[in-house]
Amino acid sequence: MLGIEKLIKRLPWRTPRGPLSVLPDILGFTPRDYDLYELAFTHSSCSVELPDGTFANNERLEFLGDSVLATSVSHYLYTKYPKWDEGMMSKRRGALVKRAVNNKIAEEMGIINLIHTKHRIGNMSPDIYGNTLEALIGAIFLDRGYKVAENFVYQKFLKSFLEMAEELEDETTNYKSQLLEWVQKNHLEIEFEMLEEPRSSRGKFVCAAVINGKRIGIGSGYNKKEAHQDASHNALDGLTKASKAIKRKSMTTPSLETSEEE
Repeated sequence: MLGIEKLIKRLPWRTPRGPLSVLPDILGFTPRDYDLYELAFTHSSCSVELPDGTFANNERLEFLGDSVLATSVSHYLYTKYPKWDEGMMSKRRGALVKRAVNNKIAEEMGIINLIHTKHRIGNMSPDIYGNTLEALIGAIFLDRGYKVAENFVYQKFLKSFLEMAEELEDETTNYKSQLLEWVQKNHLEIEFEMLEEPRSSRGKFVCAAVINGKRIGIGSGYNKKEAHQDASHNALDGLTKASKAIKRKSMTTPSLETSEEE
């Protein structure tokens, strides 16, 4: 094991928490190293500072799992549809590897019962489900290797997607259209500012939804359209929270002082 994964051995979770006893049923196999999975379900709100000054939570595993998920889906599409060109595969992958999809599939898997957080799940963004799912995939990759992780994506992620295709279609709405409608209704100005462009075929575009000169939401995607949708999703989420916060004081347009998405 490497770096932080070595240091987590020193933490007081050497015996898996009770809820993790259901993990073999969720995964379809028995984990070899429960510490990795314990880490995968540890939200940043429960971070533990390690002797080297780093913090143990699932964010690094989420980063790793995001790449494994994208690669697995890309491999599946490349093999399943030999006549599709790069554009068609990219579009389909974008429909699969999407935050709303990840959230819904993770929720259906029962991941909500395994997440270790200081906050009430119901008060948090539903993105915690998808983020944890990606961290779980990262843990599988480190524990059992790429082939097992890829098989998990095929058997659990893709199978669930196909079973819930119609429902998920409703979940993956056009956030950009919703945001544009809100902006027009409130007589505001909006533009999408490209912050970063990929340096490789597996990289992502990063852009910001800017309303009246303020960055309200930042998002990413494998093409500009996906990045716009993700930024719009985050902007709408931020505006909704701001609206709820001032609802008792006023029913006017939500404040644009909303903080930027990290």
